Amino acid sequence: MDTRVPVTIVAGFLGSGKTTLINTLLQGDHGLNITVLVNDFGAVNIDADLILKREREVMELSNGCVCCSIQSDMVAQLQALFRSGNSPEYLLIEASGVSQPGRIASVFGYPQLRNYARLDAVVTLLDVKNTDVLSNNCQQLVQAQIEAADIAVLTKTDLVQPQQVADFRARWLFPNLPAFEASIGQVPVQFLLDTGRHDPENAVLPQSRPAAGFRSQIWSAQEPFSYASFKSALGSLPNSVFRSKGVLFCADFPETRIVFQKVGSRIEFHKDGLWRGAPETRLVAIGEDGLAQDGFLQTHMEQFLAAHPHP
Repeated sequence: MDTRVPVTIVAGFLGSGKTTLINTLLQGDHGLNITVLVNDFGAVNIDADLILKREREVMELSNGCVCCSIQSDMVAQLQALFRSGNSPEYLLIEASGVSQPGRIASVFGYPQLRNYARLDAVVTLLDVKNTDVLSNNCQQLVQAQIEAADIAVLTKTDLVQPQQVADFRARWLFPNLPAFEASIGQVPVQFLLDTGRHDPENAVLPQSRPAAGFRSQIWSAQEPFSYASFKSALGSLPNSVFRSKGVLFCADFPETRIVFQKVGSRIEFHKDGLWRGAPETRLVAIGEDGLAQDGFLQTHMEQFLAAHPHP
């Protein structure tokens, strides 16, 4: 009997729905005590803050891509976890949206980890609505994420016509890759956890690093601003900001966190319960070369909000 900790890597391009899927798994009726390791691309780990915290802890790896610059940090953190005497029952790793999951999967063959954990599967989420309009660099990264996948989950299928889903499958997926369609992260647990689908002998290790062109910027503020001002400022972010997310401190709802999400041209706001700690607006913006200008996000937000600091 294999007593090593099973591990599932949840990968997928920026905004594909990884955090939503993980939160759905954490709330599932499966009896597993799950620990989550979250890698966000940026100095502020927004995704870790949006993961539901239950019995087990949520660990964070920020300010870099875990498959490239901070891979050694992940190995050291996992090794410490497995040797702590409080080893998880099941481990989920949420890769950053610009990660190549094949590189993350490879670390479970390292001597520091292979006696403690086994990689059960790489689950790659694919945004059916937005993938086809990405740049060539982004699409190369999506292709690498698919090549590393043991299971694919098609997301935002409720936002497109059935024929578009069928065309997406034909254009992007390998015929033998199991693929499930998810609406708001709803996929039966048995399709994703403890599947035994990963085969290290046939795993693909990508050679290229197509994520090299991505950049991130952060902005934070302790004072509240009006909800209308936030909507105006965030709705006017340029197309070079492909992905942005964060929590907002709104003067209109001072007791409640407002979560902001931007994927491509689509933006969403929703209430997320009471603040955990002192209220503070924290935003991350991720894009390609259009974010090369230092301080762009800070300048954009502060100029927009200066005229309407309070309702």
